[in-house]
Amino acid sequence: MIESNHHDTTATQAAYWQAQLSSDLVTEQHRREFERWLNERPENQIAWQEVNAFWAGLDSLTEADIAVEKGGEIIDFKSSCPAKPRSRFTRPALGIAASLLLTASIIYAQAGLYFADYTTAPGQQRNVILADGSEIVMNTDSAISVDYTGQHRQITLHDGEAYFVVAPDANRPFEVQTRSGQVRALGTEFNIKTRQQDVSVTVYQHAVSVTAKNGKLLKSLPEGRQVAFTADTLSPVTSANLQRGNAWRNQRMIFQDRPLAEVIAELNRYRSGRIVVMDDDIKTLPVTGVFATDDTNIALQTIEQSLPITVTKITEKLVLLSAK
Repeated sequence: MIESNHHDTTATQAAYWQAQLSSDLVTEQHRREFERWLNERPENQIAWQEVNAFWAGLDSLTEADIAVEKGGEIIDFKSSCPAKPRSRFTRPALGIAASLLLTASIIYAQAGLYFADYTTAPGQQRNVILADGSEIVMNTDSAISVDYTGQHRQITLHDGEAYFVVAPDANRPFEVQTRSGQVRALGTEFNIKTRQQDVSVTVYQHAVSVTAKNGKLLKSLPEGRQVAFTADTLSPVTSANLQRGNAWRNQRMIFQDRPLAEVIAELNRYRSGRIVVMDDDIKTLPVTGVFATDDTNIALQTIEQSLPITVTKITEKLVLLSAK
């Protein structure tokens, strides 16, 4: 349960509970703790109502509803020209909304981390050596748990990305659980990347088997191949670009003619905040480049110089991309 102290605000606690109750990892114990928190003080109930009202309001918000005040006039990011104020945000209002949104999004991202044995922050990598000598290299913003017994070796990848180097043990299978299914090592080295329900597996040495939650089975994914899956689907096996896929271990991201939306989604994994693409028209613009994972601002500058887009920094933690 979240602990209250003089640093925590009621609004932050309400945002925490909103994220926790929406998580795939919520339990009945969490629900009981939430009910106790909700009934502790009238202020908690008010904060809970406000947080839910905020998220309900976002459902009806469109790109055209977001504007920033600049030089005394309101700039509409949808059209990049002066616009009359309607139900739009000026800079102070956008700042408040952004703060709430960022707080909530951070809590959403970290909700599963409370259950993890090992975590990494955005932009951080971490090496974990397990009791049997197996090694896990964790990428940015990731969380894992370890359950070793005399009969099995089970890792849970709650979210994020990790590279596994498995020590042989014929008597104890090595399995990685994700939200969408299970990966079992049939050899030594493989990479798993998961975001919500989407999981991708790349094999660097030997092979793995993959079982989706609905029971669909890929008996053997061999070296140099990759597969994507969800709880209900197993995509066709494809060839893997091992050098490109492994670039993150050298603090690099490599893109070749990838859609801007995909590139921004990857950059967001390495930032403590959000980059938001405001215009649908620019989401498919192709991006090619090699970017450092430890300074995504340089990547944004390069993208702005090479594409017909404008990068607007609202705060250090909120960046908007719009068409020029």
